[in-house]
Amino acid sequence: MPHVLYNGPTSPFGRMTRVVGLELGIPVEERQIDVYTAEFLDPLNPLRQIPTLETESGEVLYDSRVICRWFDSISDHRKMIPTEQQWEVERRWALAIGVMEAGLLRRMEVVRPEGEKSATQIAKLEVRIGRALDRLEQEAPALRDAGVRMDAVATAVALEYTDFRFTRDWRSRCPSLDAWLAPFSARPSLVQTRPH
Repeated sequence: MPHVLYNGPTSPFGRMTRVVGLELGIPVEERQIDVYTAEFLDPLNPLRQIPTLETESGEVLYDSRVICRWFDSISDHRKMIPTEQQWEVERRWALAIGVMEAGLLRRMEVVRPEGEKSATQIAKLEVRIGRALDRLEQEAPALRDAGVRMDAVATAVALEYTDFRFTRDWRSRCPSLDAWLAPFSARPSLVQTRPH
């Protein structure tokens, strides 16, 4: 049985795992599901969240960070999570995941029915995203020098998710990030997995 990745069409977390799999040359069969109705997923992942990976041996892994680390551990290619500068890479990776989480929470709040959505919560999440992007702007030189590494992949996915679900206005206030993302996002792994 090949590796099977249960995913959704716009999940930034699922996209991140797909990009890592493609970059490392790991064959994965992606199955896009509606997580809200996917009761079959409950025995595999009791949280019923995507991404969820069923490995060739039938082992089940979740969440996105665990899946990315597992891909990295089985790959014969370069390592996405190097042992040198590990904690710097992990910290930047966590920051990018925080941008994805805040963006997803914002999206869920925005699409709530009128009378249920909270303008205060939306504003707080937007401020959180802005603070995180400002910090990533300061770290753009490290991303530029990283090549294809876990923190770079996660940051690219987070920035494109911000474009997709929130705003492109960050680009004018984060010119170094914008300049780094332009060539990096042209990588085939990012082009192939980009949500529409």
